[in-house]
Amino acid sequence: MASLTKLMLWGTLALLLWASLTWLSRLPMFDLHEIKILGAHHVTEQQVKLVVQQRLYGNFFSTDLDATSAAFIKLPWVREAAVRRVWPNKLVVTLQEHEAAARWNDDALVNSYGEVYRAASDAVLPSLNGPDGSAPEVLQASQEFTQILQPLKLNPVKVELNDRRSWSVVLSNGMRLALGREQAQQRLARWVAVYPMTMAQLTVPVAEIDLRYPKGFAVHLLASDKKPPVVQAQGKSV
Repeated sequence: MASLTKLMLWGTLALLLWASLTWLSRLPMFDLHEIKILGAHHVTEQQVKLVVQQRLYGNFFSTDLDATSAAFIKLPWVREAAVRRVWPNKLVVTLQEHEAAARWNDDALVNSYGEVYRAASDAVLPSLNGPDGSAPEVLQASQEFTQILQPLKLNPVKVELNDRRSWSVVLSNGMRLALGREQAQQRLARWVAVYPMTMAQLTVPVAEIDLRYPKGFAVHLLASDKKPPVVQAQGKSV
């Protein structure tokens, strides 16, 4: 009997404690009065207000941090969002925004991790094109092409991998390079190596270079209907 009485007493105290804590947690002092946003560069104040008004519920204790984080991640430029409470009525939201590395398939952007996302940007960015799911591969190839082209002070402004897995590159001087399906980086490096002895000697504008030849490359002259000449590099396999 004594044990039962003691158990009931502890149960009553637990209920009273729970009720007291519930009452305290609902006091106006714990209503959220400030939401601090860190790391926002592209995210606007209007977008933040929209998330707060439509997705944020509860007070300091009852706000679902995971749901709040998920709501911010849905914003166009947000890659990750971490939310934490600051006593007694404040939330701090730390955003990691996408860093646009290039445009993707003319209707999206790709970040430095090769992840595709949709957002508006007026930045001057290279254009990447490829089949669905190939963004990381195309981004990496673009970076490798950029490094190979450094001696010529040229940059790839467009890199494309078509459905047949054939590579092509448009350079900052307007020339298009057809690299083919295999050894694209090696073909480009060979062309860069023989550029001073071949391309640099041309006095006519060039539209396209076909690097898919085993020991040379074809030069398509700009606005010319003539058959393109094949350049044979002396002593080198181009």
